[in-house]
Amino acid sequence: MKIGIWCDYGVTLQPSEGIGVFVANLVRGLAQLPEVEDCLLISKRHEEHLLSELNDLGHGKVRIAGNPRAPWAIRKSLKKLRRTSRAHQFNGRPSTPVSRGLAYVQNWMERHTNRPQRRLIDSVDVWLSPYVGLDQFFSRPTVVVVHDLVTYHFPQLTNPQRLGRFKQLVRDVTDQATLVACMSNFILENDLLKTLQLPPEKTRMVRVAIPEDIGQDASYAPIPESLAHARYLLYPAAFREYKNHSYLVDALTCLHERNVHQWHVVFTGITDCPEALRQKIAESPASDRIHVLGRVSRAELATLYRHAFATVVPSLYEQGSFPLMEALHFGCPILSSDIPSLREQLQQLGDAALFFDPHRPESLLDQLQMLEANLEWVLDGQREGFRSMGARTWRDAAQDWLQVLAEAKSLAEPCDPSKRTK
Repeated sequence: MKIGIWCDYGVTLQPSEGIGVFVANLVRGLAQLPEVEDCLLISKRHEEHLLSELNDLGHGKVRIAGNPRAPWAIRKSLKKLRRTSRAHQFNGRPSTPVSRGLAYVQNWMERHTNRPQRRLIDSVDVWLSPYVGLDQFFSRPTVVVVHDLVTYHFPQLTNPQRLGRFKQLVRDVTDQATLVACMSNFILENDLLKTLQLPPEKTRMVRVAIPEDIGQDASYAPIPESLAHARYLLYPAAFREYKNHSYLVDALTCLHERNVHQWHVVFTGITDCPEALRQKIAESPASDRIHVLGRVSRAELATLYRHAFATVVPSLYEQGSFPLMEALHFGCPILSSDIPSLREQLQQLGDAALFFDPHRPESLLDQLQMLEANLEWVLDGQREGFRSMGARTWRDAAQDWLQVLAEAKSLAEPCDPSKRTK
């Protein structure tokens, strides 16, 4: 089978960040499968080098090509047509001769104005779109991945007009996709079926595996001097509201009020600390024990994991948590927010998985006390559970994804390629 994976989202999905980690691990798995004849990755034009580490996989099975862009005027016209069409649909306006005419013009332009791109798209059997927010026409069957719907559940994070356009784009993409897939039962039930109201027969769930490159860049780095003798809780996550960083500030304040002063909290993340959180930290009586390190290197993060008393993830919403997996890899105990997706992710840890209420700081303090009293037992149980999780490899996950892709290919009605929809 010939598989295409679209990696151009205005920026190229890089193997070391975000959704790019999923793509890189999946490609490594697919390259090991004899059923995969060809795997084409589309990067942003002139950014092919960002995917070069995947180029030699599978003895030439993996190809990387830059996205051939249409002339500026055509791209601008198509973007305007798409936005006009989505605004029309989002506002529930009835179809008119003008709107139908615009839709016809858009459809014609999508099919006939960028022949180099069309040749690339037509060169594979099926496409995987790793992120649902892709405004791209395909003439082959597609499998679209929904990792989460953060903006749906936390609309205050997004401008209302922009959010409306995004929701219509998601509706268009999932309507036109052959299949829509996710990587947890929580996302399947809560987001695909309940929020997007997709028909069950159109949805699939494929479980993830632990990233194969986890910890590979973990060379030695010294511990920051301010933490050399500190007993700290680590939370490595981008500063976004649903990540719930303020919860740990509240928890440390509670400890201070109980005259418990030995604990510190460490935040790392690729985004700047929001002003509201900075202000909250400054007003906390425990502010001198809250360390905002910002972006750190992989080696520095590995050192932070190794020296932390525990990694704490108080998220209000997730598909799953990569920091929990990374912490377990480095032998750092974990404490997790009690939300369905993280319970699902950590089910193989059994009783050694420690959960707390992400709305009640006292709940974290109770679990922290439990961890202190039973540290070796918890560590042994979490290590054993992590080993069990590692039994599923990315070759296994890739085999499951291949079945979904093959199903999408078989579901697509045989017809003139120029008349196929997404």
